[in-house]
Amino acid sequence: MTPASLCRLLTLSAIWGASFLFMRIAVPALGPAWLIELRVALAALFLAAVALWQRRALMLRKHWRHYMILGGFNTGLPFLLFAFAAQTLSASLLSILNATAPLWGTVIGVVVLRARLNGKAMLGLAMGLAGVALLTGFDESTLRAGAGPAIAAALGAACCYAIASIYAKSVEQVEPFANAHGSMWAATLLVAPLLPFAQPVAGTPDMAIAAAVAALLQLLRLILIA
Repeated sequence: MTPASLCRLLTLSAIWGASFLFMRIAVPALGPAWLIELRVALAALFLAAVALWQRRALMLRKHWRHYMILGGFNTGLPFLLFAFAAQTLSASLLSILNATAPLWGTVIGVVVLRARLNGKAMLGLAMGLAGVALLTGFDESTLRAGAGPAIAAALGAACCYAIASIYAKSVEQVEPFANAHGSMWAATLLVAPLLPFAQPVAGTPDMAIAAAVAALLQLLRLILIA
């Protein structure tokens, strides 16, 4: 790995990790559904403006099913699950549980795709699971009421990322920008039906909440254009 690649990897890791911190700040006031709807809808509008400026077509008639699947498993559902978990768990624990996505990918590959693991791969999988279990046990937020469902939700979100990754590799390749743009609109449509059933905001969100939502949007933009 070159120094430039390592720098990009560390930067992307910092962006992903910071998103959990801002989610942890904003979700108690807005609730999971409203927070994620704001996040993906504003991102979709931003990408629509970029697409209009650069004259990039989505080709919805051809790829709309692909966008819906990718938007559901790579954005809408995992974002909602992490937002639900953020009501209980710490940002650091969410980051750790998010890191199980490659482990889920390995498990899905073995169970669904009948992939075979060699000794090194099995040892790596076991060490990864042990490391996550060890770090999770040291986090005080696991002692809070509702920690069990929250951990399950966060693990489910990581599993969604693994499913989306395997799916994306198995279908016709779509231009990366179109993937990001189309999946954001799909996630916006998929999350929207939950809004009437979501708890309303208790009072007017303060500047810290507004700043956290703005930061989440900026981080998502950075991830999408990376």
